[in-house]
Amino acid sequence: MNRSLCAAALAAAVSLSLSACNKLPGNTAGSDHADPTPASSGPSPEEKADQTLMGKLNGYIECYNDVDRKIHAGIGPYTVWMKDPEAGPTGREERPIGPPDLTAGDLTLCDKALPEAIAAQPSLPELDKAAQGYLDALHALQPITHEAADYYQRDDYEDDGFARGKALHAPLMSAFGTFVEASGVFSDALDVANDRLQDSQLAKVEAQEGRTRNFYRLAIMRDAKALMDLMAEDSFDVTEARRRLDAFNAISDEAHAKVAEQEPGKLDWNSFERTAENFRRESKERLKRVAEKTPYSDIERRMLDTTMAPHGSPGKLMQEYNSLVFQSNRQ
Repeated sequence: MNRSLCAAALAAAVSLSLSACNKLPGNTAGSDHADPTPASSGPSPEEKADQTLMGKLNGYIECYNDVDRKIHAGIGPYTVWMKDPEAGPTGREERPIGPPDLTAGDLTLCDKALPEAIAAQPSLPELDKAAQGYLDALHALQPITHEAADYYQRDDYEDDGFARGKALHAPLMSAFGTFVEASGVFSDALDVANDRLQDSQLAKVEAQEGRTRNFYRLAIMRDAKALMDLMAEDSFDVTEARRRLDAFNAISDEAHAKVAEQEPGKLDWNSFERTAENFRRESKERLKRVAEKTPYSDIERRMLDTTMAPHGSPGKLMQEYNSLVFQSNRQ
């Protein structure tokens, strides 16, 4: 279940019209005059291709962000109260916690978004195959996790001496294992495609708009993801982590100086900045813990894969990163 820590949310590809006629007021920071470039007659073939790819990737991302984190976050609490999660409950445990409840209705969005994205152009064979595997894993997991969640929520283990809980445990853990693997394959493939598109967007936004809020948001998310990718590991190159944190600090500070006071949208941007600051602080905590080789206490170790993950842990950094992605996707 080590992949459970890889349940990072994904920043949506930003659907931007890059033609000069569609620049928004307030998005020309650093420019004293209106852009004299004549209005474009429409998007170029390259821009149309980017928009098509954005639509496909955003369909995948919408599903992934809707269900993935909830499932991963529920695996730790389900197993933490058991002495031996591989063997399952003995029936003598106190305060058992059920698995995440995944109802049929929870899959409604994915049941629509994934088949549409798989069928959409451009064809991305590796990613499309991973998306189908992810959907299959969701459907295999849903009925058993819902049954087990009901069992624990209703305290039925008090009536049958944990008989049903014991019987459900092995197939439930097998379904979790299949899902975690499928989630990792899907998120890795989606990361590659989305990172490539985000890099392309960032260059185009800077070339056509300058260093606007659009640019800074994309740049901050790019650098945050670079930190997350490195520091999600149990150990990492501390020197490289400091370099990436310095880069994140630099672009965040520059953004604050250039666009934080702009209207319209000041309040929304300030919310994004505050969340970015929380991620920055947690990145420093994570770097300090690894650099100083600070061990986890027994209590902290038990909380590593839960929503109460301790400061300086991959799980806590993941939580702050996911909050930042949520704020970014609202902009």
